Amino acid sequence: MPFILILALLFSPTQLLATDNLKIVTSIRPLQLITDEILQGVGESESLIQSDQSPHHFQLKPSQLKTASKADLIIWVSNDFETGLGRLQNILPSKTQQLELADVLPSSSLIGENHDIDGHIWLSPENVLLIAQLVSQKLSLLDPLNDQVYLTNTMKLTHKIQKWKQQSLQKIRGIKPRYILDHQFMTYFEHSFGLQNMGSLRNNHDQGSSIKRLSELHSQLEKTPAKCLLVTTLPLSRQAEQTAKKFQLETKVINMLSEGNKHKTILDLLDPVINSLSSCQ
Repeated sequence: MPFILILALLFSPTQLLATDNLKIVTSIRPLQLITDEILQGVGESESLIQSDQSPHHFQLKPSQLKTASKADLIIWVSNDFETGLGRLQNILPSKTQQLELADVLPSSSLIGENHDIDGHIWLSPENVLLIAQLVSQKLSLLDPLNDQVYLTNTMKLTHKIQKWKQQSLQKIRGIKPRYILDHQFMTYFEHSFGLQNMGSLRNNHDQGSSIKRLSELHSQLEKTPAKCLLVTTLPLSRQAEQTAKKFQLETKVINMLSEGNKHKTILDLLDPVINSLSSCQ
């Protein structure tokens, strides 16, 4: 074989053949956005759960099961967050590597303990970088030919996230957003930026609003008015609608799961959160 042809095979797009055949699957769209940042220039991942599906309640369809079974790597938050993925662990082929993030992220980066860990880990910019590093390491093991690409992309994402964080801190410096939540989904973001909500209608997505909790929240709002009600989806629950109307709250939707696949990058998802909060003063 001519020497020039050998060089072409070694250093041309055939270097990507390993990744052309590599199938990376994430559970939800936000993890796909992070993973695709690391895969940039090499390939793309696929999201298993549609952005309009709840990761808490979805049931695996045969087509989704088929997609997962063909994956070389599947990435998800935890069995307690994407509850429908629990049975996958026992039926995935041995070639499929699994990255359950709540199991490998440092405990200091997680909120909650054991089965009560808050699964919205991607709403912390610091966690985005930790997730990116873990994904990069996994991809480098699966596809060592492109390990430098993954490392470079991780460094680029680190720079972008750090720059965005500093700009965002400047944007909210000196203001104190006044907002309540439909449920406690903002904890990671609040911890990262030193923010605090004024209360929530319920503790988590699966709970209803108790009469006592609603009464206490309304009493607090009468003493200390809020400006906004932050929710993750529409339409509003009856309690949320009544509260927003009674206290003239501006409703803002935080599209944390990238519903409708509207976001192209993870910063496209995070930046509107800052913009919403900065207008709630």
